[in-house]
Amino acid sequence: MLAKLRSAANRLMLWVIAAVITLAVLFVSVLLYKWWVFEPEPPTAAACEALQVLPLKANDQSAVAAEIQVYQCQRGKREQWQGFEVWLRQPLSNDWQRIATAEQGQCLTVSLAKHGQLIIHHSHSRGDLQLAKSSVIYRNEQGQPFTLAVSSERTEDCPLP
Repeated sequence: MLAKLRSAANRLMLWVIAAVITLAVLFVSVLLYKWWVFEPEPPTAAACEALQVLPLKANDQSAVAAEIQVYQCQRGKREQWQGFEVWLRQPLSNDWQRIATAEQGQCLTVSLAKHGQLIIHHSHSRGDLQLAKSSVIYRNEQGQPFTLAVSSERTEDCPLP
């Protein structure tokens, strides 16, 4: 009886150890992904070419609070990946937020609609445009927050900036 109890306890302990190791590996892999893959370096630190800059003002008389910037980039160890990236940059704090990424295609441009909406015009299929954020928050020079909703629109001919 005591031998069966020890055997069951040993099996249970092996299961617990396996579960702890599995959770530790998952936790470490998520941390590594978040630090090195999830948010790439800003386009100024990579092989990127600026295609479009769209200034955002908090109101008509204020200075530029943020900029939407579209880049054509090559990334990777041997610059294997080529595509478009849409970023929000706050000039006062030099903070960067990635909004969208798409592999190389015919076109990708951005425009502002009324009521604080950013529209990404693209020629990609629906699955080839990855939105990192559905909305972004930026602050004006007084620190007041403003929200910009992000949407995409597929088109064959992107409107000129």
